[in-house]
Formats: sequence, structure tokens, C-alpha cells
Amino acid sequence: MLDLLLQTYAYKKDPKYISNDDILDFFKQYRDVINYEDFISIRNYFTLKLSVSRYAFTIIEKEYFTQPSENFHPVSHTIIPVQDGLPGHYHEFEDCLKLKKYSPRTIKIYLGTLKLVNQWSCERKEKNADDLNEIDIFDFFKYLVNVKKASGPTIRLYRFSLNFYFSIILKKKIDFSFMSGLRSSKHLPVILTREEIQRLLDSINNLKHRTMIALMYSSGLRLSELLSLRVRDIDLVNLVIHVKQGKGKKDRITIFSAKIAAEVKRFMVGKSSAEYLFVASGKDRQGRQHPLSGRTVQKVLETALKRAGIAKAATPHDLRHSFATHLLENGISLRHIQELLGHKNISTTTIYTKVCNPHLRGIRSPL
Repeated sequence: MLDLLLQTYAYKKDPKYISNDDILDFFKQYRDVINYEDFISIRNYFTLKLSVSRYAFTIIEKEYFTQPSENFHPVSHTIIPVQDGLPGHYHEFEDCLKLKKYSPRTIKIYLGTLKLVNQWSCERKEKNADDLNEIDIFDFFKYLVNVKKASGPTIRLYRFSLNFYFSIILKKKIDFSFMSGLRSSKHLPVILTREEIQRLLDSINNLKHRTMIALMYSSGLRLSELLSLRVRDIDLVNLVIHVKQGKGKKDRITIFSAKIAAEVKRFMVGKSSAEYLFVASGKDRQGRQHPLSGRTVQKVLETALKRAGIAKAATPHDLRHSFATHLLENGISLRHIQELLGHKNISTTTIYTKVCNPHLRGIRSPL
């Protein structure tokens, strides 16, 4: 029967795409010939070999095998516990996120949260995540807070992901009001001083690495924006960068320093307008170059911080924070900084008023 099931849905190319509805339809169609051994064989194939879960098996077992009927022919068999696989509509969730034009990184994060929820559900509740109710979900968030010690942003991420999955994909109404008004810790960003920025750049001998770090600082680019930067996005005459499809799928214009224009130009020469500005040294199997990975830039910065003797635990994103803070100290208005950074709400930009150097803002102690 397993072979027949796979043949029936062979057009789906991959058995993982056989949905709950497909399985239910198949069992209904062949109810006169399927016995419990067939059921176990099919379920084991999905849960053990494919590592995917389908709530359809729970429905079928309860409906046809808990109370034997004349249509099915159950046999004695040890019940296999719920397996730790994927939620029943995992791939539908992935497809929906892609259709809604979520970024690849956001899709990866949302799918990752769903996998963790399903793992917790299988271990703690002995059922697939698709079968969770409001009480179960409340227990999961208590687990996030009390056991995983998750931060406020992480908890909100799980809420958004689960709300999307249950309401849009499963069409189940779950009340998440218990998560309303969630308080999170307020952490100020790490800011490198101007002197530390210079020491940082001086410690980097590799031209490409130094140019990448300098460009992030002088333009306020996010790491993902640096990695996706193409030759056509750079205007050497006006010293501006056209950031395309940044966070929130928004375009914006930002600046960069004339001091690094010559270095930036060196990485533009000989490339077509569509090529990436910075590429990895190696090539893929087709002999094509590909953009740098985010981890490469992070390692470059970590190494440079150590060489420069800077103890601050700065990340590539902190170069963006430093850019905004130093502009504010130079007297640039918050509104202009907001536009350069691409912030939707100016309240996000006002955090830099808390970290800018009071001395450079002309503030003196009264003593």
C-alpha cells in the first residue's frame, strides 16, 4: 500500500509534499483493503524515514483502529509514539512565506521556530504541533521564558511565527492575548569611538577586508545590505549608495566617505554592473563567484578588534550604530539620520541620543 500511495502522488516529485488531505483521501479511497499493518508501514515511512509528521495519522488511527470497524482489518501491533519530525503543514508554511515575499533570512528563522515548537510538542505533549491548543501554547511560552530564558524579541518572534502558522495555514483561531504588553530589557547599542574606528581600520592589512569594514561604518549599511551590494548600486561621483530591497523590502539612498572612494573603485573595475561588489575568493561547482557569507565579515571584525586591542564586544551591526551616533554628534538632524538608516519610525532613531558623546554635543558638567 505504501508503494501505491507513493505512485498515486508521484506528481508531487517529493513524498514530503504529500499532505494530510492527500493521506486522508488515500485511506478513504482504499478503506476496504487497507489493514493496520499497512497503516503502520505508511506512518513509519513518513515519521522515521522522511522525518515528517502528519496529523492525518492521528485522525485515521482514532477513527478506524481504536474501535475496529468492518471496513478495516486491524492486527496486533505495538503503538509507536509520536516522532520528532516536521509539522504537518511545514511545506505549505514555507511556500506561503515565499509567496508573501518574506526575505530568505526571515523564512529560515520562522521555519526554525516552527521546528523547535514541534520538537517540544512531540517531547512534552506527545503530539504534533498542528494539534496544539491554547493551553499547550501557553505552556510552550512558559517553557521559553522559564527554561530557555528567551529574550523579549525572541519570544515575540515565536508569537508572530505561531500566529501566522495557526491562523493562515491551519485556519485555527488561537488567542495570543496573554502575550500582549510583553516587556523586554532595554539595552543600549555598543558604540565604537572615532579613535577606535581608526585603530580598527589600521589593524586590518587585507584591502578587501578593510574596505568592507570602512564601507559599513561610513554608510551605515546592515550586514545583509553589504553582502548584497552590486556594482550598479555605487555612485562614485556623488558618493552615494542605492540600497535596494533592504529591511522591510525598502529602497533608500545613503552616503559613503570620499576617503575610501578609491578603494571601492578598485573592487568595481572589470566587473559588470550586476556583479556583487565583494565576492568570496572561491567559486562554486559551476565555476561562478558568489557573495561573501555574513560569518566571514563577522570573523574579520572579531580579529580586527583583538589586533586593535579593543575590548568592546562589537558586531558588524554596531558599525551602523557608530555611524548614526557620530553623525548625530556632528549636528546632523535625527530626521536625516532616519532617512540614511531607513528607519520606518523616528522613535527607533532616537536611541542614538542616549549614546552620543555628551562632550561633543556641547554638554558640560555643572561642577
